[in-house]
Amino acid sequence: MKGALAVWERDSRKFARQPILMSSAIIGPFLYLLLLGYAFGGAITYAPVAIVRESYGKYSSDFIEILRTQLNCQYGGVNCKNAFQLVDASDLDSGRNMLREGLVKAIVFIPLGFDQALVVGNTTQPTITVYLDNTDPVSASAVSAGLTQAGQQFSNQEAVASSTAIVDVVSSDYYRNVFYIEFMAPGSLVQSIMFSSIIGGGVALLEDKERGIIEGYLVTPLKQYEIILGVLFAGVTKAMFSTGILFMLAVLVGAFRPDAGVLGYVLMFVTLFLTSLGLISMMTAYAMKATSTNGYRFTSFPINLILYFTSGAVYPINGFPAWMRDISVFNPEAYSVHALRLLMYKGAGLSAVLGDFAFLAVFTGVMVAVATITFKRAL
Repeated sequence: MKGALAVWERDSRKFARQPILMSSAIIGPFLYLLLLGYAFGGAITYAPVAIVRESYGKYSSDFIEILRTQLNCQYGGVNCKNAFQLVDASDLDSGRNMLREGLVKAIVFIPLGFDQALVVGNTTQPTITVYLDNTDPVSASAVSAGLTQAGQQFSNQEAVASSTAIVDVVSSDYYRNVFYIEFMAPGSLVQSIMFSSIIGGGVALLEDKERGIIEGYLVTPLKQYEIILGVLFAGVTKAMFSTGILFMLAVLVGAFRPDAGVLGYVLMFVTLFLTSLGLISMMTAYAMKATSTNGYRFTSFPINLILYFTSGAVYPINGFPAWMRDISVFNPEAYSVHALRLLMYKGAGLSAVLGDFAFLAVFTGVMVAVATITFKRAL
C-alpha cells in the first residue's frame, strides 16, 4: 500500500507541476458549458430583412415602423433587442439577389394597392408576402414568427381595424426545405478540418520532432522553407481527404443534399482548401511553440471549442450574445461555414462568397508566414 501511495504522490506532483494541463482540464469543460449554452436557443435579433415597397401610404409606413421597432427577447422578456434590421431594396429582383447572396434572411413585399385596400369600404384583400431564406431553418422560423406577430399588431391598430379588412401576411419558402442536419453539415466539414489540423498536423509534427525526424531533414539538401511547406501540404492532404470522406458519408447516410452546380463545387473545394491550409498553418505554428505533446493536446481542445461554437455551425450568429458575435468576426471558421452554406444550398456564385474568400485568403497567408517563421526558429 505504501508503494501505491508513493506512485500516487509522484503522479500528483507531476500533474501539479504542469499548470497548463491543470487549467485545460478545468477551462475546457467550462468553455463547453459556456459556449454551448449560449450557442443554442438565443433569440434571433437584428435579422437583416429586405423591404420591397410598391405602396407608399400611411398604412404601409405604419407597418414598416412596427417592423423597425419589433422586439425579440431572451430569458422570459429580459434583454429585449430589435428583431429586424431593415434594408431597402429597389424592387423584387434586387431583393431576391440579396436573398441569394445571403445578405438578408427574408424579403417583405408590400405590393401596389396595399394602402388603397385598407380604405374603408374597399373590398380588396390587403396582402403582404414574405419570402424566407429557409436554408437557415432556425432563422427562418424566428423571422416568420416575428413577421406574423408584426402583422397581428398592425391589424389591431384602430385605424386598420376600422377598415374591416383583414391584413394577410403570407410566408413563402424561397428554397427547398433544408433540415437542421443539413444546416449543421458545413460546420461539420470545417470541424473535420480542425480535427485533422490538431491530430494530423500538430500532434504528428510534435511526434516527428521528438523522434528526431524533423532534425533528420536538415542533413538532406532540402531547404527549410521546403520542409515546412511539405509539412503543411501533407496536413492539407490529410484534412481534405478526411473531409471528402465525411462529405460522402453525409450524402449516403445522412439527409445531406447539396444543390450546387459545377462552379459551386469548385468554389466549395477552394473554400475547404483555404480553410485547411489556414488552420493547419495556425496549429502547426502553435505546435512548434508547445513544450510537450500532451500540453498541446490539452490546450488545443479549448481552441477548437471556441472556433467551432462561435462559427455559426450549430446556431445562427444572429442568436449569439454580443461577445460571441465579436469573436465570430475574427473567426475563420465562421467565414468558411457561411461560404459553404451559400454554395451548397443557394447555388451562389463567386460574387456572393468573395468577402469570405478575401478573409480566408488573408488569414491563410498570415498563418503560413507565421508557421514558416516559427518552424525555422524551432529547428
